[in-house]
Amino acid sequence: MLLGGDVLGGAPLGSLPGGDSAVVVVGGSPAIVWRARAVVAGVDYSARLTGQITVDQEEGAASVASFSLLLPAGLVTPNAWRKRAVALDYIDAAGEQRLFTGRIIEPAWNRTTRIMACACTDALQNRVEDMPIEAIDSLVGGYWSEDVFSPTEGRSHLDYANERLSSRTASLDSSPLGSLRVTSWYAKAQADFEFGPGSTVYETIDVQLSANTRETNQVEIEADYRFPRLRQLNKQYSWNHSLMGGLGGESGFCAWLVDNADTPNVEMVMGAVSDSGQTMLSGPGWGYLPPSGIYCIPPLGFSNPYTGNLLAVSFAAARRWAQTVTERYALVVRADAAVAEAGVIVERDSLAIEVGEDAASTWESTPFGLSTTAPTPASNGLRYSVIGREGGLTPGRPADDGFYGHTDLRDEPRRQLGLRTKLNQAVVRIITAHRGALLSWDTPTSWVRGIDVVHTALINDQGVYAKGKVKRLRHRLDLAGGEAMTGVTIALMRGGGEVSDPLTPPAFTTEEQPEPPPFNPIDDGLPTQIGGRGEVYDDELDGFSGTWTSGDGISEGFPRRFQITADEVAAEQRDELTITIDGDYRLAIPNDPLELY
Repeated sequence: MLLGGDVLGGAPLGSLPGGDSAVVVVGGSPAIVWRARAVVAGVDYSARLTGQITVDQEEGAASVASFSLLLPAGLVTPNAWRKRAVALDYIDAAGEQRLFTGRIIEPAWNRTTRIMACACTDALQNRVEDMPIEAIDSLVGGYWSEDVFSPTEGRSHLDYANERLSSRTASLDSSPLGSLRVTSWYAKAQADFEFGPGSTVYETIDVQLSANTRETNQVEIEADYRFPRLRQLNKQYSWNHSLMGGLGGESGFCAWLVDNADTPNVEMVMGAVSDSGQTMLSGPGWGYLPPSGIYCIPPLGFSNPYTGNLLAVSFAAARRWAQTVTERYALVVRADAAVAEAGVIVERDSLAIEVGEDAASTWESTPFGLSTTAPTPASNGLRYSVIGREGGLTPGRPADDGFYGHTDLRDEPRRQLGLRTKLNQAVVRIITAHRGALLSWDTPTSWVRGIDVVHTALINDQGVYAKGKVKRLRHRLDLAGGEAMTGVTIALMRGGGEVSDPLTPPAFTTEEQPEPPPFNPIDDGLPTQIGGRGEVYDDELDGFSGTWTSGDGISEGFPRRFQITADEVAAEQRDELTITIDGDYRLAIPNDPLELY
């Protein structure tokens, strides 16, 4: 074995010579003196190393290592070695670097040779599984939506981390020093390591073109976002008894008293509102008959045992309903340059989000915060609670009548998160499909001291010119033969294009609020029909109907009732509404250089 001395370079473990911003030009003397260090559970077993040490480090996967120790005579308990912490270092005259940090998972004891063979891992999956959700959020980033995936309660935290990674063009792995990190798939503009002529082992260069014969270049997403549009239609009503002669106040009462007829009461009006499917809003104007007494000129006596009866009324009523609105998104993420070269190779995805179901189901029965009980009439004199001009009651729009029009029960953060997750997943699918070409070669380990899968490597040797992000490293240290080699694999991303659009979801739809309809209490007032003197009754006519106090003695009077009819709701405001929203996103894929000559 070629073993170096004890004089070390003193560089930090895993450091990149010259600093992270410098480019390491690979090469040097072919005569390299090196040694390995193995620390197990805090004990240095370097002098007991035998055979080969291997370390396999790959982006997005757990690193694995193996080594063997020649143990002295004495008691050995193989199972006791399981789960022991391990650190493997490579040391030469220029310094030292950490190759692996992890634990033994499979010790194998040969009692004849007294060799303990140790298989190790950095336990990436177990460590991620042990992390709190909040720590995974901070480490991994990306997008995650409960509408895309499932709630986290009771589920694997490793699965959760991978779900977040599905929206990132990056990998989660562990550094040689054992720290978890997320690294981008994209090669840097400037390489960290440059392999020039003579820097690679002869005939170890291997080019593997993508094994994926179906390189997806377009992802189509069909997403339904369903929400309720809560509608409220308010309508003003006004009624003045026709026998008041168009007068108001005591003058109108006296006109009615001269030759009077039935009047409605408060309960009849409120019942009519309820029967029409509406709710009376607060602030109605009740024009009550006065209590018993002497009124008018010339004086007339009036006896009123029914103090809740009305000569006029003005009120607003409302009806509510919920309309289901579905925004149907047709989103396309496309690598235009790749499509132009190979034609459309499409994948499809879908998403469904529904919000506000509970609120929509209770909307019609939700209290208006309005008048729901009959008022108590005044005990003295004639009272109109909303008195206008002399001609009668003039209704005003109540101050607390709720809203008029509609409101959308949206959850915009939820919509944004669901669509952004899907859009970013689409990018990851396309980039993954265009990153399948791999280029591998071997080089002396001392020449690439500090190399890691976070780095970018450029090779210009043995008829190959290429640059890509390091995807895999395989260290092989032969303690018997003295050979220390590192296999480097870079991933080459190729696709082309100049423009990548921001992955911003399309804007949601809105509907303009309607203007309240104009209302004229005279033109729009409810009619009155009185029977008992030969009149013809119309049972479909809204308003009040009743009978003369003094009829002709022959004709039949009209039924005493108060009736209103709510406005018809248009079908386009009642039936489910589906709105299509398109979104098109261009994706540029870098063309990592790959030239074979």
